[in-house]
Amino acid sequence: MEGIYFYWFSWIGWVITTFFMKKSKERTALSFFILLMIIVSNHTYHISGYAIHAPFVLLFFFSLVFMAMTKGVLLYYYLICSLIISIGYVCFHLFELFDPIWLIFDRKWMLSFVILYLILMLVKDPYHRLSVALIGVANGELLYSMILIKFFREIQIGNFVFLDALAFMTLFILIWNSFEKIAQSFEANIQKGKARRVQR
Repeated sequence: MEGIYFYWFSWIGWVITTFFMKKSKERTALSFFILLMIIVSNHTYHISGYAIHAPFVLLFFFSLVFMAMTKGVLLYYYLICSLIISIGYVCFHLFELFDPIWLIFDRKWMLSFVILYLILMLVKDPYHRLSVALIGVANGELLYSMILIKFFREIQIGNFVFLDALAFMTLFILIWNSFEKIAQSFEANIQKGKARRVQR
């Protein structure tokens, strides 16, 4: 069933942000955004041969808002990184379209690992990885749709197949960021232990 992973991970994320995160404006905004994505998940807009799903529009808008908070040279670097991810996203789908035999695993898993690899290679700041990846994937979906419109009458943009892959990608990025935080905390404790030994 298409969309089951999107709903599953979204409700899990909403429960975590609502009941386990500390009270803050960020928690409220994130909980509101996840709940809004779930509410509008079945809404679709038809515009000149494109069927654009509402969650895609929300995702693209909020990603741009978050990216706009970055200033200076770093903003241009992240825009270049999102462009690279967009190209990688389109190339993956074109390979899948013309030569699907090389997809030895589920496409959602393979696409998520490709995006994860690219974002880890390009962006070191864990707080901006997800926004850069979301903008890159959203732009890639738009570019891929523009390519397909020449061959099909109506193209789905941001459908449940896309949302499922996006859910896996988000999960993998958050898991990796958590592993990095755990490793940093272990390293900090080791350094404190060494400093205490030296003082003794």
